[in-house]
Amino acid sequence: MVGCGAWGRNLIRTCAELDVLGAVVDTDAAAAQSQAGAWGVPALPLAQALDDPRLDAMVIAAPAPAHAALCRLALDHGKDVFVEKPLASDLAEAEALAADVARSDRVFMVGHLLRHHPAFQALAAIVARGEIGALRYITASRLNLGRVRRHENAFLSLSPHDVSMILALAGAAPVSVEASGRAFVTPGVADEVHVDLGFPGGLHAHVAASWLSPVKEQKLVVVGEIGALVFDDVRPWPEKLMRRDQAVILTDAGPVASGTEPRFVDLVVEPPLTREIRHFIQCCQTRNAPITGIDEGVRVQRVLERVELQLNH
Repeated sequence: MVGCGAWGRNLIRTCAELDVLGAVVDTDAAAAQSQAGAWGVPALPLAQALDDPRLDAMVIAAPAPAHAALCRLALDHGKDVFVEKPLASDLAEAEALAADVARSDRVFMVGHLLRHHPAFQALAAIVARGEIGALRYITASRLNLGRVRRHENAFLSLSPHDVSMILALAGAAPVSVEASGRAFVTPGVADEVHVDLGFPGGLHAHVAASWLSPVKEQKLVVVGEIGALVFDDVRPWPEKLMRRDQAVILTDAGPVASGTEPRFVDLVVEPPLTREIRHFIQCCQTRNAPITGIDEGVRVQRVLERVELQLNH
């Protein structure tokens, strides 16, 4: 495990609970020693961990600018790799890393956590079975007050997970990307961002991100021809996924909307991080490709890059 920051500690705990934690690495030796001691594993310098053949996979949750270089080192030393988002600092770096992964025979997985959330997986299965009909539009909102950053805008900080979920549901890359944002705190760093994605066949998605919102919202709304689904991650487990049958019928008097009462979908209650790391472990054992592999990481990075170009225009 490389990285003992706030999220790194969650990954360390999860790896320990799944009985795969072998060692902890961090540039802060005291932090590494503290975490290693808490879970009964050694704290190692990076070079020693890379050279240890018993450590056959590496989970990376270091500061984002270091991700690509650490991934490359791990691949060069024959390790399977799990790296937290963002995969890289820009698209060119992500594509170069993808070429390195393609030349290796290693399992490579990007940490797009919400793809492994029981509510999203249930939602995606309902969509795949055609139970809400052809998709019409998707909205994703990730709003809260706080964690204001100075070097990356609200969309880059908050919305890669939403982009990952939307691309999975659309099954295609967007043909159009339109973005607008406003910087109120740090010049040049947008605190609230709105992004519109247009897909082949007419599907449309809207993403909103802000760290200046007075209310916390983490919501994905998927509207189809004959039904709709709402994944609301702020609500308690029994209410995280709601579905409603609904349609609009054209009559002589005009369009008439109708719908059943909303109902909640039963879910497996399990932390998404546990499911995500278990999936990585299974891929390492079976050599199957992860559902959020390098190609997925590059697809998401491509959308992020197009948004950045528009915000910085």
